[in-house]
Order: sequence, then C-alpha cells, then structure tokens
Amino acid sequence: MEAASLLVGDIGGTNARFALASPGEGRPRLEAVMPLRCADFTGLAEAVAHYFEQTGAARPERALLAVAAPVTADRVCITNNPWVFSVGATAASLGLSLRVINDFAAVSRALPLLHGEDLVSIGTVPLAVPGPRQTYAVLGPGTGLGVSGLIVEGIHATVIESEGGHVDFAPIDATEAEILRLLAERHGRVSTERLVSGMGIASVYAALCEIAGRAPQADTAEQIAALAEREPEGLAAQALDRVCAMLGSFAGDIALAFGAWQGVFLHGGVAQKLLPRLQRGAFRQRFETKGRHAPLMRAVPTQLIMHPQAGLLGAAALGLQAAA
Repeated sequence: MEAASLLVGDIGGTNARFALASPGEGRPRLEAVMPLRCADFTGLAEAVAHYFEQTGAARPERALLAVAAPVTADRVCITNNPWVFSVGATAASLGLSLRVINDFAAVSRALPLLHGEDLVSIGTVPLAVPGPRQTYAVLGPGTGLGVSGLIVEGIHATVIESEGGHVDFAPIDATEAEILRLLAERHGRVSTERLVSGMGIASVYAALCEIAGRAPQADTAEQIAALAEREPEGLAAQALDRVCAMLGSFAGDIALAFGAWQGVFLHGGVAQKLLPRLQRGAFRQRFETKGRHAPLMRAVPTQLIMHPQAGLLGAAALGLQAAA
C-alpha cells in the first residue's frame, strides 16, 4: 500500500465499516474493506484493533473516521450506539493521527465521485448539468436519520455537517397528526428520526395498529416488510408507504433548507430496500408539495445512492485531499 494510504471508517448505530484508502484513477481506491457489528465490540478502539488483526494490513499513519454523531469536541457520543470515545485518547491508543467527522458529511463528499450504476433516479427529473456552483443535500434513514449538504464550486467541495434528522416531525394530514399525538404521549418531543428511519418503521406500524384498534403482528422493520409482502393491502404495507411519503416531505424540506436545487440524494440500506415503494409516486408527490415553491421543487432531481461504500469513499476523498 502506498505511503499516502489511510484508514477510513464509516460507523453508524448498528454497523461499522473500515477500509484502507489510497489515491486511484478518478476516485480513491478502497482495499481490505470489512464490515463489523458494533454490538460485538465495547468501543471504537477495540473495533479498529480487531480490523487490523483480521486483515493483517499494515497500520497507516493517519485515519479519518465518519461517525453517526455530531462532532463538536474531543468527546464523541455516537447517537444510536453506546460507543463514547475521546478523539485524542483513541489516536494515542491506536498510534496514528485521527480525524473524526459526521458520517453523512462523508457521504456528501462522495457525490462528485458517483456516476452510472452508483445512482438510481426517483422520479423523472434528470440530474442537472453542473454549473459554476452546485448545492446538493444527502439524507437517509438507517438506524437513525442522517442529513448533510455539499456545495461544489469549480474543483472545490465544501461539506455541510448537520443533525437535520432531529428536527421536529411535521404531520401533513389527520393520520400523521394522530401518529404524532400517540408518539408524543410516550416520548414528549417527536423528531423526524423517530418516524423516518429503521426504528421509525416499527413506530409508524405500531401507531397505525393502535389507530385501527388492532394488535401488531410484527415488531421490527424486517418483520414488517415481510408482513407487507404477504398482505399488500394490510397495515404493514400502509406503514411502509406512509414512511416513504414522510421521507418525501422531509427530503423536500431539506432541499428548501439547504437550497439544494441541483439534487437531493438518498443514502442507506433502508432507502434501498424501500426503492420500489419510493418510485410509486408518494415520495415524489410529497417532495414537490411545497405550496408556492412547488414549481421550483418539481425541477429538483432526487436520486438514490446505490454504491455500497459511499461513506468510505467520501471519507477517503476528504482524507486524501487533506494530505495533498
């Protein structure tokens, strides 16, 4: 591996992915990619040590790790994961220089590197022809709900780190208002992440069952998806469609907030699994329904990222750019 290589990581609430990155033609090269389950390790340093033990890879001098958390100080608490760590202490323990950023910031940085089969269109609006300045947004339901932005001016790319998934949920009709009321009774404040995420699928399904006066027949997003396949008109299928619609509303709000007129990108395994439902129309209809700005929104493309390691790719681009 070249001397310029670095360790990159993409660490969420459930899974952590690591790789060694080095410059490549057109975009960074990722080698020794390894996914790990966060629950199998007591903390970040242990997971990284396990990665090097299992791969036998030479330890580079630098690392850039993207984590599902706001990174504002030395102490980092991953939002939907019990891992808490000090950036400085972890760097000393691992014997390398360490930079930590938000996970969706890394995904944003990957956008200029994605093309062809890396992307699937949701709706019929094509990607805009790049101009002197482009603004994009990325969001995605996973264990939580990540949000970030990217401004590209010429060869310069500026990442906007965000915790936008934690804004208050905004219902759009009577059913969503009732779902909000039920969840507010349990949790107090209800964020969009509480509904538009992997855990949100279970919350929406349970609320719809309560509204209908029925007992839930599934507890997890996976079980709900399987039940929806067996009962295409049932409450499980309605819950999945409702989450897709809510995601459309939220994606449109994020486009307005960031001025992301050149495109909004969805990222993550949950969105990939929901793709057939996202393409049926409710997502795009809710994305565009923004009152006086509906004509503007109808021109904004929406795409789903299919690249399996977009977070690692973006982290590599940021890390290698800093070393250049």
